[in-house]
Amino acid sequence: MEDLLGLSGRNALVTGAGRGAGRGIALTLARAGAGVAVLDLDEAAARSVAGEVEALGVASVPLSDDVTTRAGAEAAVAACVARLGDLHIGVNNVGSFGSHTPTPAVDMEWDFWQTVIDRNLKSTFFCAQAMARSMQSRKVSGSIVNIASLSGLRGAPNLAPYGVAKAGIMHLTQTLALELAPDGIRVNCVGPTAIDGPSLQEALPAETIEAMAQSIPLGRVSTPDDIAGAVTLLASDLAGFVTGQTLMCDGGVSCTTLRPSLRPGEAQPKR
Repeated sequence: MEDLLGLSGRNALVTGAGRGAGRGIALTLARAGAGVAVLDLDEAAARSVAGEVEALGVASVPLSDDVTTRAGAEAAVAACVARLGDLHIGVNNVGSFGSHTPTPAVDMEWDFWQTVIDRNLKSTFFCAQAMARSMQSRKVSGSIVNIASLSGLRGAPNLAPYGVAKAGIMHLTQTLALELAPDGIRVNCVGPTAIDGPSLQEALPAETIEAMAQSIPLGRVSTPDDIAGAVTLLASDLAGFVTGQTLMCDGGVSCTTLRPSLRPGEAQPKR
């Protein structure tokens, strides 16, 4: 049977892969035949998911480097290459709102912004840079997939720094796609809305999640597998002529005016 995805025998590094969408991405890439380096600050979670990947019959390595630093991102890529071989697929999934809760922009302090920038835009930049340098030096025609958010495409009341950081990731995706195209490296982005999983359930009350679901044309929030499918498509040969794009994996909500805002102080969003 033909390998339409073309991922068998390739190697991927997925950041923030200890649970939720990151775990889903790691396992879906593994099911497609790719070896996966599983990175998460929670070492136990990284080891657990790496074990799940290996159970699918492909190689894996758990990593716990802090990719909000350049040194951490470079160390993660180097470890991936040392243990698995050439890096073909990089997925930048690290991102969160830190310990802050939704707050009107006029009431925010700068540390609020800095935390979100570090955990989203800065980590994505450092990882994408390290991934691209590895691919360039080893002459690998690879694929980098960044994770943004609906908040980066539309106004984000009470989530200003998060929306700004995710919009920055979308813009960075386009710029890197142009710069890396001569090396045969594709760079794309996936833009989710709310993702059903531990982070969402821990952050928001059930009634807020239900309100989100009702605002989405497909009638539900996304699952980790939904996001994993979009990422795997963009990483695969099926998207071999696709670069610089943001694929909104949001159930159609970005096409509507229906989007409930999180109330100030309500929750600590994770995606």
